[in-house]
Amino acid sequence: MSEQHGGRRLNVSLVAADRKVWQGTAEMIVARTTEGDTGVLPGHQPILSILQPSIVSIRGTEEGTLEAVVSGGFLSVARDDVSVLAESLLLPSEIDVTAAQQLASEARTAEHNAGDDQAAREQADADLRFAEAQLRVAGHTGH
Repeated sequence: MSEQHGGRRLNVSLVAADRKVWQGTAEMIVARTTEGDTGVLPGHQPILSILQPSIVSIRGTEEGTLEAVVSGGFLSVARDDVSVLAESLLLPSEIDVTAAQQLASEARTAEHNAGDDQAAREQADADLRFAEAQLRVAGHTGH
């Protein structure tokens, strides 16, 4: 894929609120933003988008495809530099399946109990998407 873009690669940084999680080069990034799934290749136009709680796929790294789970945050693209900035950002090795299952269960209960409280409903939905993304990356897709 990199030959299609003159051998150019993306310089990618995954940054959580408390640490730099991963830095390297890649051929492509796919992330879920509020506008939908966004694919980024070298030479992409500059963007700043809001991320949904989801999986960010970093393709064509030295290790192959890397998946990270974000709680939300921002996707920034400037030239061939891509930054994923999130409050919580987890690599597969950092996912605690039991904690993710517990978060999913609590989010479902909170969503059920939210009633007309739109803010509580939105928070529960975000927590559920974050938990489900963790479980998918960890290979535990059952509820």
